Order: sequence, then structure tokens, then C-alpha cells
Amino acid sequence: MPDRTRRGFAQGLLTDLRPVFTPRMVLSAWIPCLVITVLHYRTGAHHAWGHDVLRRLYYLPILFAAFSGGLRGGVTVSVFVSLVYLPHAFTSLLVQDPADALEKGLEILLYNIVAVVAGLLVDRERRERERQERLAIRLGDALAEQRRIEAQLIRAGKLGALGEMTAGIAHEIKNPLHALKGTAEILRDAVPEGVPERRMLELHIAEIDRLGQTADRFLSFARPIPADRGPVEPKSLIDRVVSLVSTQARQGGVETVAVTDGAAALPKVMGDPDLLAQLLLNIALNGVQAMAPGGGGTLTFSLGTERQGGKEYVRVRVANTGPPIPEENLERIFDPFYTTKDGGTGLGLSICSRIADEHEGGLAVRNLPACGGVEFSLALPVAEGIDVRRNTA
Repeated sequence: MPDRTRRGFAQGLLTDLRPVFTPRMVLSAWIPCLVITVLHYRTGAHHAWGHDVLRRLYYLPILFAAFSGGLRGGVTVSVFVSLVYLPHAFTSLLVQDPADALEKGLEILLYNIVAVVAGLLVDRERRERERQERLAIRLGDALAEQRRIEAQLIRAGKLGALGEMTAGIAHEIKNPLHALKGTAEILRDAVPEGVPERRMLELHIAEIDRLGQTADRFLSFARPIPADRGPVEPKSLIDRVVSLVSTQARQGGVETVAVTDGAAALPKVMGDPDLLAQLLLNIALNGVQAMAPGGGGTLTFSLGTERQGGKEYVRVRVANTGPPIPEENLERIFDPFYTTKDGGTGLGLSICSRIADEHEGGLAVRNLPACGGVEFSLALPVAEGIDVRRNTA
């Protein structure tokens, strides 16, 4: 037999025997067996009561072995007890047990019966406990998934109600804006160029246009987000966003890093590539803008998989080395109209959150205490039945 084969056989044998020779088994079963056997062999034949006691003491290590090692542990010790007791029971080696031969034979049989029954009961109890633990884990995953869905529904309800209100307000604003702009243009054409009044009317029209654009953004937030969903490779999505943001990142002195090692083995996700690219691009540009005033930094894209609520997700992370977000603002950052930017509308991250919800995923943000900076993470459910490595559905 080759050395490698012998080593493999020896390792397998030790692995099989390890549960039988654990420290607990040695202390509770093997050492008591040896002590009882030594006492049994050294007890004189005229002490019949001593042999009766020692013969029955064997049940204790057998039961301890079954409790510790289940069926395998109990049967192993009971067979060992049977083998070491046989010479003492039926031969004159040192001292023979003075009990009746039938009684001694039944005792050996009972050793093994007790070991099998106790071991089976212990194994069944362990299997039941493991089943309960697995059930508890599944219930925990289901509760976590339920909380996530509830949070999405609550946020979706708030966004829906807010969207309807915003749409109504924006619509009511746009109608008079058209009238104001038309009137201002008529007055501008009636005023000669070069006079101060002409300049004031041009500023007036420019501000009306700006208000119209703001109203259009509110309307775009209120409108449902159409999604043309299909299988999307996460790596191609990252590559697309990196190419779109790289120019502005270089202008701000920001280095863009895409960590996509092993991305080819990741499963596909179901989604609209344009909407997902819009989501990640918005987050990336926010990160670039947060870092640029401080003299540059690093924008890192990474991919991975995880399980939530019994489902598999691909998680896309976008981390920047900019200043951290105040803790009191982390929970509000996805709220509509909440912004810390001068002149910002506070709709960008809200729309990103809606896109994530439309894809049955989740968008989260956290500060990175170890290296500093902020990390946004997008979890997208894996497309069922899609295997990237085989490119088959």
C-alpha cells in the first residue's frame, strides 16, 4: 500500500474513532471500565457479593458512553466490556466470577442491549435538538426577511403618499409658471436691449426656468419607475458605472478601484441594467463630490454574495474615503427632500432607494470606522435558474 494511501486510511480511522475517545469519554467511560475490570479480576471467588456489584457497575460507564457518544459510543464501550469480562466470566484466568453461567451470559447480552437502546435514544434526542436549532435559524431568517419587507412597505407607503402630494403640488406650480414665463417673454420683447429693465426680465425668465426644472424633478420622483428587468451580470454593471464616473473622479483627484476578483463566478441578478446603473452612478458621484473638496480620495467598488431570510443575494458595495455621515443623519439619508448639499433637492438617494425596492432588494449605508469613509451597499436577489458560468437559464 503506498504511503499516501496508508496515511489517508490512518487519518480516516482516527477521524472515525475521535468521537469515541474524546476527553469526556475517557474520563466517564474508559477509565471507569478499566478500574472495574481490575477490581473484578482481583476480587476473590469467595466474595460473590463483590462480583455481583462489580458486574453491575459496568452499566454506569456504558450509559455514560451512550450519553456522550450516542449509539457509536455506547456500543463501542459495551463490546469492550463484553470482551474484557468474558475471560473472567467463563475461564479461570486469575479468578473466575462465581455466578451462574446463564446469569453471566444474560448480563453480557444486557450490556449490549442497554448500550443500543440508550444510544438510539440519545441519537434521536440529538437529531431532534439539531432539527429544532435549524428550525430556529430558519425562523430567524424568516423574521429578518419579514422585517425587511415591512420596512420596505412602510417606506414605499410613505414615498407613495408623498409622491402623490408632490405630483399635485408640482402640477399646480407648473401651470402658473407657464403663464408667468409667457408674460415675461412678451414684456422682454417689448423692452429695448441694453436697458436695465431688459436685464431684469431675462433674470426673471431664467428663474422661472429653474423653478420649472425643479418641478420636473419633483414630478419624476412622483412618477412610477418603469423597469425592464432581465438577467444582469454584476461585474458588467460595475464596469459600466466605473467607466461613467471615472472622468469626473479624475478631475476631483479621486482614484477609482474595482475589486472584482472571482466576479465571473457570481450568479446573475434580475434587474433593469439602466436603472441599476443610475442607482450606482448616483451613489458614486455623491462619493466623488464628498471627497473632492478635501483633495481627493479612493472610490472602491466590490462584489460578494450573502444569504438573507433563506434567499441568496449579490451585494454591491460602493465605499469612499470621504468624511463620515453624522450618526443622527444615517437613518434619514434616504428620506425624500433630505439633503446636506447647498441647492440640493434631496431626491437622488430617495429615488435610489425606490429603485432598490422595485428590484426586491435593499439599499443601506454605514460609516467605516476602521479606515474612515462611508459605504453604500446594494443587495439584489439572485436570478433563479441563471448560472453565469454556464450562461444558461
